[in-house]
Amino acid sequence: MSSLGAIGTSVIFMMIALISISSLAGIILLDYRLLKSSIEAISGEVERAGGRLRIIMISILRDNRSLEALILNDGAGGIRVADFEKMDLILVHRSGGELRAEWLPYDPEESSERGWKPLNITYEGSDELINPASPDFSSGIWDPGEVLAVKAWTIAGVEEPVKLILVSPRGVESC
Repeated sequence: MSSLGAIGTSVIFMMIALISISSLAGIILLDYRLLKSSIEAISGEVERAGGRLRIIMISILRDNRSLEALILNDGAGGIRVADFEKMDLILVHRSGGELRAEWLPYDPEESSERGWKPLNITYEGSDELINPASPDFSSGIWDPGEVLAVKAWTIAGVEEPVKLILVSPRGVESC
């Protein structure tokens, strides 16, 4: 009877082990599926946010401390103007023969010594019609194909060459 009891105990132990292993395999498979769907969702968001922002013109103003630029939303998706404060603008320029790179804060009131602000948004040289930005830039969307005019200023004098790097809230950057 003791050998039958040992066999029965072994069978029960083996069944518990098989159930545990199959449960563990199911959990691993479920985690793999969740990970795979998360990666696909992130890839889809990156594709939708793809595109780029393209600097099409930079003009240094007479005070040599500020400039105006035109930036084309070249398929980067709609960017809410209320999110402009979340965008990063970096000005790379020469000042006194020295190369400088400065992060400029969003400052629509132009109250700081350095910063940037939006001036207007146009589409093919005319006022935008789809999701127009309000005059105070509190609502509206900078849509693909539209051009954003910005003013940027700094404490130091701005000499050429000049480069602007603008990064959207979704990580799309200018080139």
